[in-house]
Amino acid sequence: MISAHRAALAGLAALALGMGIGRFAYTPLLPALIEEAGLGLRAAGYIASANFAGYLIGALAASRVPAHRRRTAYAAAIGLSVLTTFSLAVLVSPWLLALARALSGVASAFVMVQGSAIVLDILGAHRRPGLFAALYAGVGAGIALTAAIVEIMARAGASGAGAWAALGLVSALLAWPALGLRDPGRAGAASPAAPATGPPARARARALRWLLLAYGGLGFGYVITATFIVVMVRSRPEWKPYEMLVWCIVGLAAAPSNWFWQRLSERASPWIAMIAAYLLEALGVAAAALGEHLLAVFLGALLLGGTFMAITALGLTTARGLSGGASAQVVGRMTAAFGLGQILGPAIGGWLADRSGSFVAPSLLAVAVLVACAGLLALAARQLAASGTA
Repeated sequence: MISAHRAALAGLAALALGMGIGRFAYTPLLPALIEEAGLGLRAAGYIASANFAGYLIGALAASRVPAHRRRTAYAAAIGLSVLTTFSLAVLVSPWLLALARALSGVASAFVMVQGSAIVLDILGAHRRPGLFAALYAGVGAGIALTAAIVEIMARAGASGAGAWAALGLVSALLAWPALGLRDPGRAGAASPAAPATGPPARARARALRWLLLAYGGLGFGYVITATFIVVMVRSRPEWKPYEMLVWCIVGLAAAPSNWFWQRLSERASPWIAMIAAYLLEALGVAAAALGEHLLAVFLGALLLGGTFMAITALGLTTARGLSGGASAQVVGRMTAAFGLGQILGPAIGGWLADRSGSFVAPSLLAVAVLVACAGLLALAARQLAASGTA
């Protein structure tokens, strides 16, 4: 079995590739796609939803992969993510773009589910669960790297297609360390998952249901801003020079966020940390859409990046504890709930923005969903406390 640190670093590279680039590169390159492929906001939203539909399908499929096949599925997903990133350099048809993004979503889900499950088991076997935060730093690092590459290519006069090709090359380079992740097999799977001490099964199952609902709401609540924030910035001509800086802030805030929220969860509880993160994210979504000053958009990017991956990590580790350590199954269910929210978000957000002429209405809807999710988590925490397990 590889060391805990090597597993965390391999997982970091995998999520930078499959999530930071393969999934989130669509956001900074969406303005170029709109201009070069002639997409409208509604079509752009539907293409984003195709990616998230693929993510949902992939999450459901990944959770059913036999344990002895998950390393193979993980490696295949790494390859598919690299290929679909390259494909965006040559495709212009909205239908083909949607297909490529759907396949990219499938790859992202397999990387997320199988990579996370393998790393969770390795860290559990080494009794180093705290290193799980490093794994999810890969998403933020990938987002920041994407912003830097897109900005460099734009300054060099490259087209959007050229930027996609450059990102495909970087993905191929990241695949080498990512494929160094080795499945611990039975030894890792047999390691204790450190669930809550003596929790009644009914209380844990009920809390897990509330957590699943809130996790699905997170997918809806963050994704409208995460998909369209660069388009929001470009809609104000005086803000256009800062569009990649805004996206870079999202990534730079996401990279260390897991460490901060992990410390808070240890001092308070995972539930309190997640509730606070949901509410701060709601504030960030509102600031990005309603702010009349560029500083408000910077704040929105900071709060969005500083919360959404941290909630993801805390949600998965908490769910694993509630489920008794069934890593692949619970990660798959959580990812599927998240993916369902993401499918609805861009489609509804793009449609509302197209009809209203701004992103205010869809963003306010996202804020309402995030606040409601914080309420669901508070309910779950209170019920666990009443049963003496929180």
